[in-house]
Amino acid sequence: MKRSIKTMKNAAKAVVLMALFGVTTSMFSPSVQAASEDECAIWLCLPGGFPSGCGGAKSAMLKRVKKGKSPLPDFVSCAVKGDSGGSSMTYDYNYAAAIQEQRVCKRTERRGRDNYQCVEWETVPAHYKKGEVCRINNRTGTHTPRGCTSTYRYVDVFIDGALAGDTYFWR
Repeated sequence: MKRSIKTMKNAAKAVVLMALFGVTTSMFSPSVQAASEDECAIWLCLPGGFPSGCGGAKSAMLKRVKKGKSPLPDFVSCAVKGDSGGSSMTYDYNYAAAIQEQRVCKRTERRGRDNYQCVEWETVPAHYKKGEVCRINNRTGTHTPRGCTSTYRYVDVFIDGALAGDTYFWR
């Protein structure tokens, strides 16, 4: 509960920052240093998972990645010249392995001299393992990390070091 309230506060802070950015850039667009308004809108739209009205920003992000660029432009390039700001916006961009739901042994008991048997199982829900690439050996059937199905990319946006919104994953 604390994390979701903190995340909502950070997301709200991002919205306010970007709303101010939008007003100032529309008034003074010649002084904006970014390649496009859609690219700068990525900073606002990504933490919210690209809600309606953010199609241009999502397309701009995917286009940047396809061209081998980072998913977001430097935040400074989206600021108006002479605007000192106040908050620091950064991001983390990397790969993540998609891990399927798995049933794992939670507790074993000894059954004989060298034999152990699982007596309690636990279901681990599907999740992503950040910073990992899914590797599947077709010859042996081994998945590394265990249970992975594919590799995604992800971006986390931070305002003053605090996570703003949810992690955005895509293939």
